[in-house]
Amino acid sequence: MDIFDYDYRTYMNAISAVFQDYKLFNFSIFENVTCKPFNRNEEKPDSSSAMEVLNEVGLGDKIKSLKDGIFTYFGKNYDENGTEFSGGQSQKVAIARALYKQADLVILDEPTSALDPLAEAEIYQNFNELTKGKTAIYISHRMSSSVFCDRILVLDGGTVSDFDTHENLMKKTESLYYKLFDSQAKNYSEGLSAAAN
Repeated sequence: MDIFDYDYRTYMNAISAVFQDYKLFNFSIFENVTCKPFNRNEEKPDSSSAMEVLNEVGLGDKIKSLKDGIFTYFGKNYDENGTEFSGGQSQKVAIARALYKQADLVILDEPTSALDPLAEAEIYQNFNELTKGKTAIYISHRMSSSVFCDRILVLDGGTVSDFDTHENLMKKTESLYYKLFDSQAKNYSEGLSAAAN
């Protein structure tokens, strides 16, 4: 069905995305996750759903340690008691925002680029649970991230060169996917060996 035949709001509500160049705002963490402003002079809104996704992406303990919890400002522009997050923590907030939306289609474009390997592995291990019941499209140049995907679409110069499971693609030893995966795995192993010495 042609995408222009859909009602714009309907399909926008059905899609959630995390881009490599995501943006967080100098509002509260709650507002960054829910995209819902609130009046600070009134009673604080229910934050249980937002905290649930923050826990799922591994930020629950960090948020609970903050003086104002989820209502702490992101950054210090508007509040000197605001919090500064690392690149990886900020990226997890962006992932939490995408999950909070409860969209049927989640598009993740290099969503773990700012995460260290351990934090990235944690997201991967929980990825299927995080996107349970949804269709997820994951775009990445890191071949290790493709292992948990149901199907992998390999693009070469704008053309589809393969579409299969990781297991089946690794059987094709002359394929682009196999060569890229093998090359990155070797580079990673050599990096670990060099770091150990």
